Amino acid sequence: MDSVLERIKEISLQYKVDKIVLFGSRARGDHSSVSDYDIEIYGNDLSALDKACLRNDADEIETLKKIDIIFVQTNSTDGLMESIKRDGVIIYE
Repeated sequence: MDSVLERIKEISLQYKVDKIVLFGSRARGDHSSVSDYDIEIYGNDLSALDKACLRNDADEIETLKKIDIIFVQTNSTDGLMESIKRDGVIIYE
């Protein structure tokens, strides 16, 4: 796991997260040197303040890559969720 993902995991575990998943090109292995980090965070007990703080903490990670975080309920389903289930790499569960 690279240092950015390690840091995302460390930050996320300060909050009530249930699961962290990397998705998109970095999860599929077809990313370029400028690809962003697409992160999905499951957490039924995350408050709006927790989500804002987690995003803010992630923004302070020293990297030139963009970090996109989406928050979902454990039971969410839609097209993006199906893609993440298929291609996602679990960082924490």
